[in-house]
Parts: sequence; C-alpha cells; structure tokens
Amino acid sequence: MKRGNAAEVAALAAAVGTVLVGGCGSGKTPQGHEQRLLKSAGVTRFRITYTKDIWEATKPYDDLTEVTVTRRKGKVYTYELTGSELVEYLRELERDAYGPEWGRGINEQEAKRMYDVISPMVDAIRPNPGPDTRVPAVTLDDAVPSAPSGKPA
Repeated sequence: MKRGNAAEVAALAAAVGTVLVGGCGSGKTPQGHEQRLLKSAGVTRFRITYTKDIWEATKPYDDLTEVTVTRRKGKVYTYELTGSELVEYLRELERDAYGPEWGRGINEQEAKRMYDVISPMVDAIRPNPGPDTRVPAVTLDDAVPSAPSGKPA
C-alpha cells in the first residue's frame, strides 16, 4: 500500500469512527434505565395487562416463551414475566423506542408507550419488601372520559 493510500484509509477510518461514536442520529436512553434493569432483575414476578397486539408489537425478538399469559376480556391479556424476562423486555423497549434512529423498531410509538408505563412501577420496586407485598403490576387501558350529557347549556 502506498503511503498516500494508507493516510487516506486512516483518515476515512477516523471519520467513520467519529460518526459511530458521535452517534449519527443516536437516541437518548431514558434517565435511570440501568437502575431499572437492576431492580427488574430482582423481582420474581411482574404483571402487565394490555392488548395482545401491543405485546406482539413490542415483545423481545428473543421471544419470551416462558411468559405466563392469562386472557382477561376480549383482546385484553395479562402477561406475567420473571425478573430476567422483564430485564430483556425493558432492553428491547429501550432499543426500539429510544435507541439510535437507524436501530429503532417499526413499533417505536408502542415501545415508547410501554416503556413509559412500566418505568414508574419498576422505579417504585423496593428490595426485599416482605412477605405481604403485592406483585408489581401495570395496566395499559387508556380511555376517553365520558361525554357530558346532551343537555344544552
């Protein structure tokens, strides 16, 4: 390799490295993400109640086959995850919702919604809370408030 070519290759490699490290289009991991993963790893069970289509859109690529699923009404299901399954799920949600633009999933909005719903419950987890504590659980079931009565003002 000629000296000029080696310098060009080195300059190109440095430029590519800068783009990769600089995060061309990089996302921003939500504050407290690593702490959430640590807390999640310590739970024996975590329940999420929502529709099957949201689960299908956001579940980890390494399909969590051990997740316990209970059907509620219609298309609503409760998914019960172990701590390590919750860790994997949060990692997947974070990548799809907040990762670099080029790495986000096609279900970015669903992933953001789920991450933002699960995060406060995970944040509230306390180590070794005692035998009478409840399993951490979240329900995603947004609705529009009832319409006012039809009486004119």
